[in-house]
Amino acid sequence: MQTTLANTLVETKKKEAISAQSLTKRISTRDLRLIDESHVEVNGHTINITKDAYKSLVRALDLPTTFTNRLDRLFNAKAKVDFINTLSRAIAQLGTSSLNVILSPLSKTIVGFTRASSIITNESFFKLSDKIIDGQGFSLVDMNINPTTGGVSMNAVLDQTEHNIKGLTNEAFKTGLTISNNPVGGIQVSPYINRLWCANGCTTEMAKESYILNDLSVTGTSKFFDHVNDLRKNNFIPEGYGDKVRLANSTKASIAEMDRAYKLIEPFVGARADSIIPKERNYNAYSQMGVNLNERGINDRKMAESNQSIWSLVNALTWTATNSDKVLENNIQDTDRVNLQIAGGNLLDKNYDLQNRMTSPFSNDIKSDEQIGALLN
Repeated sequence: MQTTLANTLVETKKKEAISAQSLTKRISTRDLRLIDESHVEVNGHTINITKDAYKSLVRALDLPTTFTNRLDRLFNAKAKVDFINTLSRAIAQLGTSSLNVILSPLSKTIVGFTRASSIITNESFFKLSDKIIDGQGFSLVDMNINPTTGGVSMNAVLDQTEHNIKGLTNEAFKTGLTISNNPVGGIQVSPYINRLWCANGCTTEMAKESYILNDLSVTGTSKFFDHVNDLRKNNFIPEGYGDKVRLANSTKASIAEMDRAYKLIEPFVGARADSIIPKERNYNAYSQMGVNLNERGINDRKMAESNQSIWSLVNALTWTATNSDKVLENNIQDTDRVNLQIAGGNLLDKNYDLQNRMTSPFSNDIKSDEQIGALLN
């Protein structure tokens, strides 16, 4: 059975989230100088910035990602920083004279830059999310506060119907929503699937079902609730979810996909990682064939077949997020849980490395009597 949060705990967590709300300050772009990808100078004071804050600064200056990636290839770190600072001064002279700096009171770090005049506060977020949860009959499973950004994320499930995936046993699930607020990105809703067999939660950011709200205008919130109501018509089940799970269940993961999932769970389960995702067994099997996977590049590992299905890896990620601390003493934090649940959903929804491999009607052996061209000699 999936446990839900008691009302008293929900209220406590809400107060914590409101206290953790990021602060905003409008500054002139001429008072801002990028030192490197981890620091900026604002009015003569050096302040740490996150990787996401650096990316948001680039976006706020209207530099496309493809262009900044080209800068990474063509210039060293100093030359790139000098270029961005020169661009920032030029933009200030052209009239884009200010940006909103978003500072987390928890980490004392700048977590974002935006041109918008304001951000959606956690307090406003709760007023909106309460309407969704109360209006649609959800129960809260968990609520997590990001210790870096002060953002908040919650998973909620519908208490009523259990769903099954045709053709698969032990795959009953309940549906719900992941609702989050990020001081830079705004409010987002995505389908949340709770697998009942082992109570693992998975957040799927499938494009058609996810929705981002950047402002709380009447028009914006109206469209937002229209989207939630549309999801309700399909019981909050992502379109094609059953087909996706069946495909993941029948598709072998590549060694590269297995490596990625292993790397994500290892910090939380340590030496137990190999009992959850058998990486060593797979590497040894290739070694016995004379192939050292450690010496192979990413493209080779994407083409190499593991003995794990995609679905097995998805559940390894979500089990670690949801249940690992119940059987292991580990240091998993709320933010880690959210990230692993999202990683599980992203793995489920990606184009699998071996998905389009065509099954061969021939054996792996090359039969000499069938090599017509060679026989011509």
